[in-house]
Amino acid sequence: MLLQINLLPGSKKTSRGSSLSDSLSAIGASVRDPWLVGAAGAVVIACAVVGLLFTAQSARAGEVSEKLDRAVRDSTRFAKVLEARRKLTAERDSVQRQLQIIRTIDENRFNWAHILDEVSRALPAYTWLTTLEQTSKTPVPPGADSLAGMTTPVAPSAAEKAKNAASAPDSIQIHPPLTFRLVGQTVDIQALTMFMRQLESSPFIQHVALSKSEIVIVDGKDVTQFELSAEYEVPPPGVVRTSPLVVPVR
Repeated sequence: MLLQINLLPGSKKTSRGSSLSDSLSAIGASVRDPWLVGAAGAVVIACAVVGLLFTAQSARAGEVSEKLDRAVRDSTRFAKVLEARRKLTAERDSVQRQLQIIRTIDENRFNWAHILDEVSRALPAYTWLTTLEQTSKTPVPPGADSLAGMTTPVAPSAAEKAKNAASAPDSIQIHPPLTFRLVGQTVDIQALTMFMRQLESSPFIQHVALSKSEIVIVDGKDVTQFELSAEYEVPPPGVVRTSPLVVPVR
């Protein structure tokens, strides 16, 4: 049995360091291929890059997911607000349409009364009327379906519905055109000229024109039969005076 005694202090530590360097030298000597070293380095760099990209994409995905959730919540809230706004707009348009209908009825209910009054006032002596009728098309009552008379109704498209809804409040004319014709007879041609001039000077009648004139025999006498066309005119402010209706209450 042999015993080995180290008489130099620190010699064991030196031997350990030399053994580590010898090991590294051995590893370096065993790896002599530079392509293998490059491949190993590339693998290490690729792993590091993939790790960084994964971390960055994970953080980005978290941010996008949070934004998406917030956008969905905002969309739900705004959808309710827009629906409420659409309902209020529809109610406002309905009220405006009803007000226009009431205004149309109120402002046009005395048209024929004014026309008859002005015709009666302008009619000269020895002249009489046989016909007084409306020639313009009667306005369609508000809300009537214009497709009611069609055999095959055509469903409007979404764009037409939106256009009709947008133009609904303005589709009612407060003063629709009103034209009429007068057929009468006179024994004096100058009375016809006076009649036309007095009608034209009325603030309620305009565009008075003679459509035709001919000589006819009435009760064995020659008279001039005429036909006039005219149009109702909206009078200027101040011509028609209104006063409140006062009903005594007992």
